[in-house]
Amino acid sequence: MTDINDRALKISSDAADLGFDWAHPIDVLDKLAEEVDEIRQAMISGESTERIAEEVGDLYFALVNFNRKMHIDSSRAFESGVTKFERRFNALRQYVEKSGCQIDQLSDKELDDIWQQVKKDEEKHGCQ
Repeated sequence: MTDINDRALKISSDAADLGFDWAHPIDVLDKLAEEVDEIRQAMISGESTERIAEEVGDLYFALVNFNRKMHIDSSRAFESGVTKFERRFNALRQYVEKSGCQIDQLSDKELDDIWQQVKKDEEKHGCQ
């Protein structure tokens, strides 16, 4: 874990030890959704990047709390997500190269269709 993850985990654990915590992990999902909505509202209302970044920080902190409640190692979970994206993006690149196209020539819909196919192929082969 990075220093900031350690710090976030410590303060959230300290708060939980004193009874300032969500009853269930599912409750933290509501907080995550609230934070995403606050980011969306800040963007829609034209708030500064600094203000949006503050809301993103709140989202990260809520996610650390969710991971704590679920006994998930935040760093490992993040690393796993990055690894999965790399694998899928590399598969998407290969698919596009085999078709003789360039990624930047494809529409968002075409790229999303290929992405969904890559995910289906992974599921078929037991990779996830």
